Amino acid sequence: MRKRMSRLAKTAATVGATVLAASVVTVVQAPAASAGGCTGGVVCGAVKNRTGRLMSYTTNLDANPSHGSGYCDVWNWNGGTGSTFHHAGCSQKGTYNGTVGGNFSGTDVDAFSFNGEGYHERFSRIGTWHWRARGVWTKIQDPEIADCGIGDSNEIWCTVLVQ
Repeated sequence: MRKRMSRLAKTAATVGATVLAASVVTVVQAPAASAGGCTGGVVCGAVKNRTGRLMSYTTNLDANPSHGSGYCDVWNWNGGTGSTFHHAGCSQKGTYNGTVGGNFSGTDVDAFSFNGEGYHERFSRIGTWHWRARGVWTKIQDPEIADCGIGDSNEIWCTVLVQ
């Protein structure tokens, strides 16, 4: 003898399946947030400018180019050394010298650039150096700090490290 589900059990199963499907669609369609502040409220991205030249940075990098007062052309949208270009929304700020952001500061820097000139960047002290044209932004993750100084040929050299 075959057992049949009650009407209440069928309704509950249908509602459950619908909620599950809607959750999956919502997660899949959610925009990829680029930066959302300090991890755990304490682990924050930072920049350290030792060049005496204007370094641009942003604390509100966004996947939507219309969010923010301007835009940032990021070469490594997913962070790290992988090259994935994205024209992102952001509000740009600047500093000539000093450190902005960092762990326990409450300020999370998401990306940096030198809009007036190109710069060299690498991830880690033994990473490969890469040239970035002026106005090209490098994204940093929450536990990272971009340390920039003047080096060979009076050019800007930035090393991204874990703090």
